[in-house]
Amino acid sequence: MSVVKKAIDGLDLQSSKLFVACSGGLDSTVLVEILVQLGYKPTILHINYQLRGSESENDETFVRDLANKHQLEIEVLRCPKELTKGKGINLQEAARKFRHEWFQSFIQKSPANRVLLAHHRDDQVETFFLQLLRGAGMVGLGGMHPERNGIIRPFLELSKADLKQFAKEHGVTWREDASNRENDYKRNQFRNILIPKMLESNPTLVDSVQIIQEAFRATRQEIQQDLNPKLEIWKKQAQISFDEWMDLTIEQRILCCNYFQWPYWIIDRIQELKDAQLSSKIDKSPIFRTKEGFSWNPNFAEIMKWEFKTEEIEFLPDNFDKWEIYLDPTKCNGPILQDFANPSDEIWRIGVKGSTPVFKLLKDSGIPEQWRNSYPIFRSGNEIIWIPGVSVSERHIADSSTSLIIKLSKV
Repeated sequence: MSVVKKAIDGLDLQSSKLFVACSGGLDSTVLVEILVQLGYKPTILHINYQLRGSESENDETFVRDLANKHQLEIEVLRCPKELTKGKGINLQEAARKFRHEWFQSFIQKSPANRVLLAHHRDDQVETFFLQLLRGAGMVGLGGMHPERNGIIRPFLELSKADLKQFAKEHGVTWREDASNRENDYKRNQFRNILIPKMLESNPTLVDSVQIIQEAFRATRQEIQQDLNPKLEIWKKQAQISFDEWMDLTIEQRILCCNYFQWPYWIIDRIQELKDAQLSSKIDKSPIFRTKEGFSWNPNFAEIMKWEFKTEEIEFLPDNFDKWEIYLDPTKCNGPILQDFANPSDEIWRIGVKGSTPVFKLLKDSGIPEQWRNSYPIFRSGNEIIWIPGVSVSERHIADSSTSLIIKLSKV
């Protein structure tokens, strides 16, 4: 059995539902072929980033044909161009985040689901030098993990040459991405220029890097185990004191960010929050200052993904829910539109004389300051008619004499 097949055969995958990411390139195509040869029926996952015109479309066609050839299920996702193009957007980071979130959506559907990626030893060495260049600590220098959070990388001990040899022996064809030969990106510079030069001086460089990465990963695991009890407590409290945070090493802070899925730049911003260089919040994050430290709302993602529906009904219900409102359209001054709250918005709520600032109601309801201008509300004309889960406007609600009732509700 070839070393490539052994890499898969040595894994315990029989009880798992497998998904395999396939771009159509050598590495991922070989991964699909090996899984099929070993009797697995994985679902293929392909992302079309729509960045290379007809080449991107041809890649998708190739992967669809590959799935059809082996009678495999396939899921194709087209990445919106606005997510990877535009001023200030880091293309590689944006693409990485997009595919990671998509892969995790499959993993989270079932404890048995696993996503296989075709990263190999050459990728691992490139990652080491990229992280070294960025000044990364132990977590970054440890490189990619063979198995972590539902992601399996079975080829990390194999070289690209091993995969190419397997492809030649088994007649495997693949697509070449011309952008891999361009040296505009740091990874390509290491791949095409710097690492080959270093290998000329030190042929054992790859082995040395692997030993270092293994040592870093082992140490990282020890740090993670020591930190886990604190992470569980902080998760329940949704709060960390500044004293607790300052007692953490930089490696522990990075692991904390990994655990709560915060970007690493949050680390510097928390320091600014502590030193009062920031007012009370960290923009574009769920983190805000408390009296003794900082906190976050664990339901932030759910709030941002709220969906609502509109329907016509004939009769009012016997009981009312704060997540729905019943409107008389004749009392509305224009179309009913979903929007976000503004600091100047006010609502004439039921049972209260005069108007009340929307942001005050959001604050009283426990909505953190930095989220209030992203909280969904409904308005008609210039008036707020509903703050979901918080309050309704008495000026717009239906009553027993309303002939046509419009119901808005959270899905």
